[in-house]
Amino acid sequence: MRLFFAVLCIFSGSFVQASESSEKGKNFCEKAVNQETEYRVTGIYGSSQESEHHPTVAYVLIREMKRFKILRREFQQKTNEWRFEFVEMVGGKIIVFVYHQEIQTDFCTGPNAFFVVQQ
Repeated sequence: MRLFFAVLCIFSGSFVQASESSEKGKNFCEKAVNQETEYRVTGIYGSSQESEHHPTVAYVLIREMKRFKILRREFQQKTNEWRFEFVEMVGGKIIVFVYHQEIQTDFCTGPNAFFVVQQ
């Protein structure tokens, strides 16, 4: 009986956490990609539970893509508020890393690396 209550408490806690995370506002970086570029977000690169990637992490990931020869091309796009670093891989998938120009980290309220397709 104790085991049943322990399992019930664990599951109820996880459901509460899941409902709270779905109530958060939309990711600012995802909105920026959809509104400021000619690309549309199709998914998150990494985990939806991760916080933003620091610009150094994006640099290291891009360098590793070059090392393993899976990078076709890379390019940047900037606006007054945002910096978008696009990476196209050999298979045709495009990943974008999004950064706010002034506030480099913890601005998006979620991940800042996405798979995108051209609109």
